[in-house]
Amino acid sequence: MPILLVLWKFKYWVAIAILSFLWLGQIAYTNHLSGKIQDAESRCQAKIQKIEQQHLKALAEKQNAINQVSADYEKAKSEQRVQVETVTREVQKIIDRPVYQQHCFDASGVSAINSLITSDSSEPP
Repeated sequence: MPILLVLWKFKYWVAIAILSFLWLGQIAYTNHLSGKIQDAESRCQAKIQKIEQQHLKALAEKQNAINQVSADYEKAKSEQRVQVETVTREVQKIIDRPVYQQHCFDASGVSAINSLITSDSSEPP
């Protein structure tokens, strides 16, 4: 009974003490949760950076593959261009300087030329 009388006499101070204790407890719990949030955020940032690094690595690999394909294409294109030029030059050589062989006319061609020669020689110049 005397404890209740003392509590009743100092009821304002008891209320202040209880509220102060609850306030300190709430601040401690808030600090605890804040630490958890910071820890979770740092783990999340680490995961994000890891994923970004993986994406950058994959992107770099794809870019290297694309560059390799482009280089192969350019190489094949240049080889093809050289082949086309070579064929063109050979055709031009054949057209510019025709090669005559010993037998360039068949029998009907020879008779046609002989008939022209005989017809020209019969006419006076």
